[in-house]
Amino acid sequence: MTVILFIVFLFVTSVSSHGLYVPGQSCVDMNPAGHLDSEGNKAFSQTVSSPYKISINSTTYTANSVIEVFVYANGDHGYDFYEGMLLQVRRADCDHTSKDVSVGTFMLNTGEDFLTTMSCTNLDDTVGHMAHAHIYNRTFYWKAPPMTEGPLFIRATIARRQRTFWMNVVSEFIMDPGSSITPETCTEPPTTCSAKIHKMSMLLVLAMTVFIFLTFHLD
Repeated sequence: MTVILFIVFLFVTSVSSHGLYVPGQSCVDMNPAGHLDSEGNKAFSQTVSSPYKISINSTTYTANSVIEVFVYANGDHGYDFYEGMLLQVRRADCDHTSKDVSVGTFMLNTGEDFLTTMSCTNLDDTVGHMAHAHIYNRTFYWKAPPMTEGPLFIRATIARRQRTFWMNVVSEFIMDPGSSITPETCTEPPTTCSAKIHKMSMLLVLAMTVFIFLTFHLD
């Protein structure tokens, strides 16, 4: 029985360490961990068009330049405010090895009480929320890195409530005048987590199969 429990422990440990809530994974896929639907199951991104928009005051950048970012609700589907946000600037080059790494840094207005800067890969490279409130719009600022990185775009996950959110909300391209790369929007399929759930389920089934097999063969 000790052998059985040890093997089951190994499988459960494997599920836990590679399951749905991998630390820092939201920095990569921008899929909010812990968001549940009305029945307590994992919530997924909405598939209808997003009622949230991202506008910028410049579609080009240079080293260390600053761009104003405005995130707002346009009222589609009756949603005129949002309650949560995770936002980064990404490379608009899907073949780049660092396409999932945020570029540049963010700066917030003095007295900001809803948003906060976060550090996923580098200091202040992400904007997230630190409170839950009905927000109609927010303005903040992005500062380009000391060296340009080719074409970029803003990518965000914006939530109306815990179970209602939109992934892959994007801005216009932010072009690097010195780059010849054709920009493309690199986003994460909204159903990414279903593959992780399937993997977790398969590991649990395998663990139970081993348990039953050893129970009958070691007694």
